Amino acid sequence: MASPATEQLLTQDGLRLHLARWPAGGGDVRGTVQIVHGLGEHIGRYGHVAAALNAAGWHVAGHDQRGHGRSEGPRGGIPHPLALLGDLAMVTDHLRLAGGGRRVLLGHSMGGLVAARFVAENLHAQTARFARDFDALVLSSPALDIGLSRGQGWLLALLARVAPNLAVSNGLKPQWICRDPAVVQAYVADKLVHDRVTPRLVRFMVDNGAHVLALAPRWRLPTLLLWAGEDLCVNPRGSKAFAGAAPPGVLYKRCYRRLYHEIFNEPEQADVLADLTGWLRRF
Repeated sequence: MASPATEQLLTQDGLRLHLARWPAGGGDVRGTVQIVHGLGEHIGRYGHVAAALNAAGWHVAGHDQRGHGRSEGPRGGIPHPLALLGDLAMVTDHLRLAGGGRRVLLGHSMGGLVAARFVAENLHAQTARFARDFDALVLSSPALDIGLSRGQGWLLALLARVAPNLAVSNGLKPQWICRDPAVVQAYVADKLVHDRVTPRLVRFMVDNGAHVLALAPRWRLPTLLLWAGEDLCVNPRGSKAFAGAAPPGVLYKRCYRRLYHEIFNEPEQADVLADLTGWLRRF
């Protein structure tokens, strides 16, 4: 597996973000798939996904979101609700300076929520400054419903007011991510992985998951929705609700009923990657 080319970008508030690129070889390149990783992890865990996409004729790139991986910022924290969306817009603009071709946004878990909320902005009559166009969207086990109980919701409301930047454990067990013990072991040993989350970031996920689901009936961007039926990290009902509400002409969906959260890392990953690259061939 080839190592990516890396660089650093500077956010508007002065943080350095780590960016990785996996260029496709050969002359028949279809475009770029831009990956947004999940909570607590980093873009370096997607090398095998990039390799499959490279083989299918796609450049691949992605950044460590602020507070994650090699990027700066408090672990699991955001300074304001639009921070992750603004960062994604900046990275998107930077990548588009490198050339044209089709543009696909792929987000996993929290990154799936960020990606979905990002493209959903174009459904508004007046769009925010972070709005950008993509040709297609791929969502992998998106965090559209993080499964908060009523009591957890009340606690979140309190902490979001009195201690929005308090970093605590996200409560997710490593063995929930995948059924492959080697992947779990590598995840636990990875020093760039963390389990921190703040009330402000959780509030962002709750509010924007609901926002995306409310906009699902108006969805117009071609979207591939792939989710794990045995997900314990996010609630699968979020993906089910989106799948049930979005117009069938733009949404292509598949639930892997036996799989855990990280569908690209499961023992059946070859099948999942084949579904991904097969769907992208139509673009």
